[in-house]
Amino acid sequence: MKRKFILALSLCMMGTTMFAQPKGATEPQLLVKAPVGLMAPVWSPTGDKIAVTADNYCGIFVVNADGSNMTTISTEEGAGYKMVWSADGKQILGRTNIIENSKVHHEVKVWNVANAKSTTLVAKTRTLKGTPTWNSVANQRASVNVFEMMTSDPVGCAAKIPALKQYAGKVIINPALSPDGSKVAFQVPGHGLFVCDINGNNLVSLGKASNPTWLPDNLHVIATRVQDNGHTYTASQIYSFNAVTGAETLVCNNANYIPMRPSVSPDGQKLVFENAADASIYIVNLKY
Repeated sequence: MKRKFILALSLCMMGTTMFAQPKGATEPQLLVKAPVGLMAPVWSPTGDKIAVTADNYCGIFVVNADGSNMTTISTEEGAGYKMVWSADGKQILGRTNIIENSKVHHEVKVWNVANAKSTTLVAKTRTLKGTPTWNSVANQRASVNVFEMMTSDPVGCAAKIPALKQYAGKVIINPALSPDGSKVAFQVPGHGLFVCDINGNNLVSLGKASNPTWLPDNLHVIATRVQDNGHTYTASQIYSFNAVTGAETLVCNNANYIPMRPSVSPDGQKLVFENAADASIYIVNLKY
C-alpha cells in the first residue's frame, strides 16, 4: 500500500513539474517557406496542423505539423488576423477586410479546413469592434468574461475592469486565453505584458514582452522581447514567464533569428514562430 502511495505521489509531482520553465532543446529549424512572406503561425488544437498567414495578414494557409502539404484556405485580405481554430481542428474563424471608397469594411467568416469552403457569419459591415471568437459568434454572451471583453472592445475594456482602471483609454492588445480558460495574458502598449484571472482579479505584470502564448499547464506564458530601431526589428528573444510569480527564463536566443508571434503545440513539446529576418516559419523543440 505504501509503495502504491509513493508511486501515485511521484506521478502527481511529475504532472506538476512536467511544464516547468522550458528551454529550447534544439536550434530553430526551418519549417515552411513560401514566395510570399509568412507570419503569425497558430497550432491547431489537435496538434497535427499549423495555420499561417501572409504579409499584412493576407489569406490563410494550413500546413501539416512537419511543414508539409501547404494548402490555401483563403486569399482574402485580413483573413489571417487573429484567426482562431475550432476546438475540433476542422474550421478556422477569421475577419476579412474589404476596402470600398477608401473605407474598410469587415466580414466574419468560418473556413472549412478540409475543402476551403467558407460561410459568412457577419455580412459586410463597418461597425464590427474587436476580433471575433467562437463564443461571440455563437452569441454566448450571457456571462461575458475578461477575455471576451478584451476581444470585443479592446479600447473600452480597461475602464470596465477594476484591476485595469489605471489603463482606462488604453487599447488592450493580443489577449491570449489559457487552455483551461482560467487566465488571460495580454498587452498594454507602453506598459508591457500582464496576466489576470478570467474575472479580472490577481493582476500580474510580466514586464516588457509581446504576443503571449500559453503552455498546456495553464501556468507558464511564452512571449517575445523585441528590439527595433524605429523602422525595422533588429533583434528578439523568446522568454517563458511564470504567470503567478512573474519569474522568467530565456527559451531561445540566437542572433540569426528575429522570432515573432510564437505558438506552442498542444502537448507543449514544440514551439513555432515567425522569423522576421526572412519571413518564414521556424520550429523549436522544448525541454523542461
